[in-house]
Amino acid sequence: MKNYAPTIPVCQLDENNYFVGMTTADLDPLESNGHYLIPRLCIQAEQPESKKGFIAQWTGDNWQYIEDHRGETVYSKETGEVVAINEPGILPAIVTTMPCPDIYHQWSEKANNWVEKADAAQLRLQNKRNTAGTLSRMQMLSQLEISLGKNKQALVEAAENAMSGIELIKIRNYILETQSFALENELWWNFLTNILQIQQDNVFEMWAEARTI
Repeated sequence: MKNYAPTIPVCQLDENNYFVGMTTADLDPLESNGHYLIPRLCIQAEQPESKKGFIAQWTGDNWQYIEDHRGETVYSKETGEVVAINEPGILPAIVTTMPCPDIYHQWSEKANNWVEKADAAQLRLQNKRNTAGTLSRMQMLSQLEISLGKNKQALVEAAENAMSGIELIKIRNYILETQSFALENELWWNFLTNILQIQQDNVFEMWAEARTI
């Protein structure tokens, strides 16, 4: 009587026939002809070759190798955000393995890379203004008097000489009444850069100096 091994190695698959690993099948104790109890989702086949970046899939006759990017960090070409890859296969055309440098870049298919947006300089300036914080009334007016020699009244006169209508009323009230100044305020930014003609870089320098007052 032929002796059979108590177990044999078999390949374990998932629901999509992707190779999971090796396991064993037990000899059927009720048969005497070498029949083995093959576990569900397992096949008798040679263990597939291990290939970096690929996963083996059983076709029914042999192994085919599918790109496998699960676990890799990829980024949306539209938003630059990290995208999770949950299934084997080639990478979707809407993602890239290159991280977006910052919010001032966008993906270019032509360059196959991230390129600066056309309005990057404007966006950087706006972000710098938005994150500059606020200054108290005393800090702002004192700094303008130190830097430009203009007190509160001189600031109002400068506005009256260059502006009119509702814009003049708004900026005059801002100068006379506001308790905190912010560069993200479009009216105040335009007053500093257009009416008082302070260079943008100098505005930020003055802003930083005013914090020490």
